[in-house]
Amino acid sequence: MRFVRLTLLASLIFCMGAAKRPSLDLRIHALGTAAEAPTFAYPATLLNGTPIFLQRMPLLTQREVVSVFPFAAKDGTEGIYLKLGAHGSRLLEQNTMTRRGTMLVVLLNGRQVSNLLVDRPINDGIVCIPRGLNADEISLLTAAFPVMGEHGEKSRR
Repeated sequence: MRFVRLTLLASLIFCMGAAKRPSLDLRIHALGTAAEAPTFAYPATLLNGTPIFLQRMPLLTQREVVSVFPFAAKDGTEGIYLKLGAHGSRLLEQNTMTRRGTMLVVLLNGRQVSNLLVDRPINDGIVCIPRGLNADEISLLTAAFPVMGEHGEKSRR
């Protein structure tokens, strides 16, 4: 009985002392088709209002990102470069080689941030989100990933 009380007390103290990290859900989805819905695709709307279908399974997630590089966009918002690891680079290269003329849709914490037109193969493993991010989203991304060109390593969370 005493052991149960101590275990319960220790777990309660541990849970109260743990700081909650801000959540990060970065997903890049490829276009799907109406024929794939509802099992493999779902209806969505691009930022310009065009109705589309997105594949349910994201092409890339935050797990494939190894570093970032933020920059100021011309429209007053912010943009960011996402450097992908080997697995993410291969997925992106394969998709951009076979699906030219389609779109990639970037979602950050459920918000549609950008629509990227696939106009050429991407071989370097770097995704550019040219605009549409706010300062809070940039700080969230730079806290979660190392910034390219900065000295020192940030631990991945």
